[in-house]
Amino acid sequence: MEDNLDFFELEYAVARARAGRCIEEAVGLNGYTTVAQAQTLCERLDLEARATLLDVGAGRGWPGSHVARTTGCRCVSTDVPWGALLGAKLQRESAVVQVRGGSFPFRGDSFDVIVHADVLC
Repeated sequence: MEDNLDFFELEYAVARARAGRCIEEAVGLNGYTTVAQAQTLCERLDLEARATLLDVGAGRGWPGSHVARTTGCRCVSTDVPWGALLGAKLQRESAVVQVRGGSFPFRGDSFDVIVHADVLC
């Protein structure tokens, strides 16, 4: 587990220019979820603007930020690598929380929907 954490800390520490982030998001290259799959999430979740989404293992915030931008819902992105969460925070659709999956600081009724699209278990 720690070896994986070291890898992801280094991976997300690489700076991304704004233009690069826009390109990554447009073509779905900053995670394993494609744009079409993220759009399917939006359609199937049918979220309203007052809903709150938890994106577990969000990385740089894709696809949770896409869902939030498309539906108007609020998104909370969680992950371990701080460099990843900084990328999510730059997208402005997400609040970010650095936390491991087994120690979430949230009440059970805090979210309407939980997604973990790019988490490899």
